[in-house]
Amino acid sequence: MDLKNELNQKLVASVVSKKYPDLKQIKYIGKLLNPREKFLIKIFSGIIILSLLFIVINSYLNFSTMTPDYGGEYTEGLVGSPQYINPILAQTNDVDIDISSLIYNGLITYDPNNGLVADLAESYSISEDQKIYTFVLRDDISWHDGHKLTADDILFTFERIKDPNSRSPLYFNFKGTTLEKIDDTTIRFILEEPFSPFLESLTTGILPEHIWKNVPIQNTNLTDLNLKPIGTGPYKFDSLIKDNRTGEIKSYALINNKDYFKGRPYIKKITFKFYPSFDQAIEALNNKNVQAISFLPTEKQDRIINNRSLNFYTLNLPQYTALFINQNKNALLKDTTLRKILAHGINKDAIVTDILQNKAKKIDSPILHGQISNTNEYPKYPFDLDHAKAELEKLNWKLSSYEQTESKEVYPFQVRKKNDTYLELTLTTVNQPENVKIAELIQKDWQLLGIKTNLQFVEPDNIQKDTLKNRNYEILLYGEIIGYDPDPYPFWHSSQSNHPGLNLSLFSNNKADELLEQARKTTKPEERAEKYIEFQKILAEEVPAIFLFNPTYTYPQTRKIRGFNNYTIILPANRLANIHEWFIKTDREFK
Repeated sequence: MDLKNELNQKLVASVVSKKYPDLKQIKYIGKLLNPREKFLIKIFSGIIILSLLFIVINSYLNFSTMTPDYGGEYTEGLVGSPQYINPILAQTNDVDIDISSLIYNGLITYDPNNGLVADLAESYSISEDQKIYTFVLRDDISWHDGHKLTADDILFTFERIKDPNSRSPLYFNFKGTTLEKIDDTTIRFILEEPFSPFLESLTTGILPEHIWKNVPIQNTNLTDLNLKPIGTGPYKFDSLIKDNRTGEIKSYALINNKDYFKGRPYIKKITFKFYPSFDQAIEALNNKNVQAISFLPTEKQDRIINNRSLNFYTLNLPQYTALFINQNKNALLKDTTLRKILAHGINKDAIVTDILQNKAKKIDSPILHGQISNTNEYPKYPFDLDHAKAELEKLNWKLSSYEQTESKEVYPFQVRKKNDTYLELTLTTVNQPENVKIAELIQKDWQLLGIKTNLQFVEPDNIQKDTLKNRNYEILLYGEIIGYDPDPYPFWHSSQSNHPGLNLSLFSNNKADELLEQARKTTKPEERAEKYIEFQKILAEEVPAIFLFNPTYTYPQTRKIRGFNNYTIILPANRLANIHEWFIKTDREFK
């Protein structure tokens, strides 16, 4: 039988020219296989196909790279509301500064390491005597309406700042400065004296002369251009939505400037939504109505629900929070010894540890660690209740029961009294959770000394309009951002005591003024440091303010946004500095 089969196979092989089946024959192979063989073939075929797919995909990924693509929308929540989206006015409102930074450019800007580099300028030079700054503009920059940027725009912007009728907070930075237009692309600043922080002042955004020249100087803060601006920045105004009942702006939309001189921004549209409190902003983030909020208070971090979908960036900021003492509002505060006692009566460690969860450093000076002239060579007032009580006794402040004459209300704590006057103060701050907790802690500390401390909480929208503008406070718990240069002049020179100046303590000392003026005139770091050390000693002796802490800045943002890289910033708005490089959509390109 075996021999017969073998002969048959040889016979078939001899008459068939092909040893392998052709395509017509292959289609009948299923009839020759049993079910188990069919199953195995399917398995092996699947493995082969998947292997080929893996090889193709892996090769594509290995020989290509992910690149940003254009498109997408980004929405961020801000606490507060816009008022002046205008770089010469937007100096005290973070919302205004945030939005202005996307619409306008300055001659100078900050690089990722917070160094100063040219922005609208192509190049610049400084004379040997440090009095003449000459800038040559780039020739590839246009305004959002298509007009070309020229030296006329630079000249107009700073001449308007210099006019006191514009009421620009930057007025004193350029007072006495002369501008000369050399040609359409060259502008010169001539200073009366060397001014070491001058270069940083030129980060101020530039206004379009061809539009703003039609606005009377006295109407600078009244024109619609403050809400519908035209700039040179990466984004331009698109639309705004107002509340029909209150007229307040609810949202503000920008679209990318396709002709931006640093490159077309990847994200097509950016919308800012405004909230009266951090609680509402966080709720919007949790509900995914926004993809980020500008700042997350430390004590609110546990309120975030979708942690895994967010990046929490911790940013370093040259900012301090202090108690600014307005002696004009309460005669008791004119006593220097009492101000020192108040400083001894504050537990800064508890503020940093219990409230800020160690996301801050306690301080005793407005010049921060790492800045020029930061020193320990000045008096400090550590937390010491026993010492503070003893000093109050020396001043003849005696504990007594407290009773309101009109209401007959009895205060539950004993309050110190002298010559029929109770030791009673009012502490004012922004009605935000972190500030409220700090104010309440200080109130408790001072109550232990027998000081009746009333708390006044002001809504964020009103802190600028009323409290700061009118210096309407006795003691103000507030934060100040120093900037790239630690120059204390804008915050502590007596000329800055009235609005829009930033001397919130209305501090006035002839020697301190002289030191600050001299420090501005020298370009030698060691000389500036000497002046600032002497200034810090005067400030520590006078105690016009009690410096509390230098906070870090937490910025929560959706993981869908890529390209963020600003971890050390000068202003909160600097978190948006490279926003034209952020992206949502991606593509791949072969290497």
